[in-house]
Amino acid sequence: MKLRKWNRVAILALLSSLSFVYVADAGPGGFVYTGSMNTARRLHTATLLNSGTVLVAGGGQTVGRGYGRLASAELYNPATGTFSATGSLSTVRESHTAALLNNGTVLIAAGECQLPPVVCQR
Repeated sequence: MKLRKWNRVAILALLSSLSFVYVADAGPGGFVYTGSMNTARRLHTATLLNSGTVLVAGGGQTVGRGYGRLASAELYNPATGTFSATGSLSTVRESHTAALLNNGTVLIAAGECQLPPVVCQR
């Protein structure tokens, strides 16, 4: 399956600690299940890279009766519908922002780093 920048969008379970992913197809197919992230997460970012892959970074997850923020990151390959682990953020982070810069790197800033919520300063 090819992910076209303007007519398909990956829905990456941004608001619930889930790992399943659906791709929204602008054609008659509607939403199609594409696979699962390696780590269930919510309040993360998903950034479309120049390579066509999607960087999924940070977020948080429910663990038993507790909650934890994540520093981990994954790459989604729309051609295969699979996720693979990649490097980690320097600190746990959720509700942050991510921007693809002109040189192809991703700037990740702000968000919350600790429990109770503390605004990230690094």
